[in-house]
Amino acid sequence: MSFSTFSAIAEIFVTAAVLYVVYSSYSRKPFPTVLAFGTAIFEFCVNMFYMISRMGQVGEHPTLSTPMIILAALHGSLSLVVFIAYVTLALLAYMDARKGKFYFAEHRIVTVIFLVFWMTSVISGEVLYVLRFGTPVAEAPQT
Repeated sequence: MSFSTFSAIAEIFVTAAVLYVVYSSYSRKPFPTVLAFGTAIFEFCVNMFYMISRMGQVGEHPTLSTPMIILAALHGSLSLVVFIAYVTLALLAYMDARKGKFYFAEHRIVTVIFLVFWMTSVISGEVLYVLRFGTPVAEAPQT
């Protein structure tokens, strides 16, 4: 559970970084190269590795319902797709920034679609975490 907790918390910070990278380009500010690619490396090394390590365990876990397994599979698939999309878009934004262009500002529909799918992935992951490991409510002491 501790790696799951770390991953769930880290994903919030990764999302903040991704949103800042998009915002920077969208608002025509300098492209944050180190943040953009540092975020991609961290996301791959921590969160993608976490999901890969969990793939085999989810289907074999006796307490998970079929809908929960399906939700986990959909979330994992979506997360992989949006990760690849982020790396691709960050590379395109970086190359455009070197030419004085602002990729996310100039490709608004792609930007919105990416952000919708990214946020769907993050929210579904956080919901899965809460459903799977949600903090039990402590019982009030009997008087």
